[in-house]
Amino acid sequence: MVGGVSAPPPEGPSRRETVTAKTVAAVAVAILLIAFGLSNRDDVPVDWLVGTTHTPLIVVVVVSAVLGAILGAAAVRKSSRRSKDQP
Repeated sequence: MVGGVSAPPPEGPSRRETVTAKTVAAVAVAILLIAFGLSNRDDVPVDWLVGTTHTPLIVVVVVSAVLGAILGAAAVRKSSRRSKDQP
């Protein structure tokens, strides 16, 4: 504080810019997953928890992507809660 006047806090990217960047990233990942899945239509043996089946590779890719997104979102939510709780 110089002369009794404090400097304004530094501004980061606006919420709209952040949402737009996340949307663009999500669309890019979705396009890559679709392209990858369409190029890998072969059946592959998969050991599920209850048994082994031959499943199209696209199903394996989609299930893996969905589980990864859920786990990633849970981890981000948990860390953001933890940082809010700490002063």
